[in-house]
Amino acid sequence: MSPLLQLKNVNKTFPIHRNIFNLFSSSNPTRKVIDNVSFDLERGEVLVIAGESGSGKTTLAKLIMGSLIPDDGIISFDGDDVHSLKKKKAFYSMIQMIHQDPYSSLNPHIKIKDIVMEPLKIHENELSRNEKEEKVRLALRRTRLEPVEEILEKYPIMLSGGQRQRVSIARSIVKIPKLIIADEPVSMLDISVRAEILSLLNKLRKTLNISIIYITHDLATSRFIGDKIGIMFAGSIVEYGEIDEVLHNPLHPYTWMLLDAVTFSTNESKFYKSFGGINLFELPLKGCKFYNKCKLSFTDCTNDVEQFDISKKHSVSCFYYRNLNLNHPFN
Repeated sequence: MSPLLQLKNVNKTFPIHRNIFNLFSSSNPTRKVIDNVSFDLERGEVLVIAGESGSGKTTLAKLIMGSLIPDDGIISFDGDDVHSLKKKKAFYSMIQMIHQDPYSSLNPHIKIKDIVMEPLKIHENELSRNEKEEKVRLALRRTRLEPVEEILEKYPIMLSGGQRQRVSIARSIVKIPKLIIADEPVSMLDISVRAEILSLLNKLRKTLNISIIYITHDLATSRFIGDKIGIMFAGSIVEYGEIDEVLHNPLHPYTWMLLDAVTFSTNESKFYKSFGGINLFELPLKGCKFYNKCKLSFTDCTNDVEQFDISKKHSVSCFYYRNLNLNHPFN
């Protein structure tokens, strides 16, 4: 059986807005925000896409959902090209999104029962009102929003942040999609409820056989839910593999940087030069985009990046590994 989702050599470039420095330039400057991204997602699997703000994670999600068109490359969902699928109404019931902000993503003037019922109104309009409400009740029970009859009649403002995010999850599963894209779904929640929400998502994907792409900048939360992980820097997947293998045996200097951010390490790193956000204007135009921040970089790193398969469970896009007989180079 083929994977549910496949990306092959996907690229996306956006124009750079003109400013006083390039106003009179004859060229049209652009930046590649998604750079040759490839991966597979199996049915019922959770793939974590991790990276800083500006790394291209949300743009990648928009490409998968069909709201953006790649410049080149292939995105196929359930065996069909996404660009052709998005012309069919049914496609939008197969992929659902859970947004970062549980406060702004729910209409404050609509009752919870109507918020959760929204996908049914669009995709199952042949059902009676009672049949739709019963499916809404089931979705609320599955997301542990109880007592159900009370929750149905409430408005979002009457719920906590954690409860509102559960409403978003209930809305996303009421039609039983094949894929959920969860874009930083716990970053705005109290630490005390983050693990509960991730545990809920993990249970739902197992019981309903839903695949999940979990987008995050926090590697600590990814351990709760992921099967595989792709580390994303400036539009490129720089490290990829089974989550335990990648997080217990990190190879790319950027992965080390993200892990040190989780532990608030203040020690000088032997892999990267400094912390700091992604500035597209400071990235090298050729070769590895992490070159300027990497202490392991050398002349080969100015060439086009290559992916090296360390094992069946782990790959890294870093020239440091090309000629290494690798057990763990950093020991």
